[in-house]
Amino acid sequence: MVAIIGILAAIVIPNWASTARNKKYDPEITAMFAEISTREEQYRQELGNGLYLDTAGACPSGSPDPNGIDFNASCVTGVQPYAVLRVNATDSKIRCTYAVTAGNAPSTSPSPPAGCSGAPATLQGSWYYIVASCDMDGNGGTNATFCMSSWNNAQTNANYGS
Repeated sequence: MVAIIGILAAIVIPNWASTARNKKYDPEITAMFAEISTREEQYRQELGNGLYLDTAGACPSGSPDPNGIDFNASCVTGVQPYAVLRVNATDSKIRCTYAVTAGNAPSTSPSPPAGCSGAPATLQGSWYYIVASCDMDGNGGTNATFCMSSWNNAQTNANYGS
């Protein structure tokens, strides 16, 4: 009986720990995607003359930090794109990096990362997609990528971590 419990514990506990670790990112990503997409829509209507704003790279810059970074202090300062968008981070410490790629069809075609929702063939007008990169295992680098776009507001993931 003890052996069976030991075997079950050896299988269940690592899976539970991995699931619990990964699930702590879901609220941040969902909330930040909602915040960024709302701000992109406001920008397009109020300042962008019908166009979305490209952030020209990820913020916070560098690799994602599993301990979190103050997004407002790092990304929402001066004339940086997230300041122009008036993004207000949904948590005091952000564990993922966020990048918005924007353009105007048909002159440019969106090409989100593999595993993310591709653009429909008949996409017209301005578009954007948001990519969140996360270090969910805490080993440095990126091991999970999440996406959301103006043509498909469902959150998708290219890799949900190891």
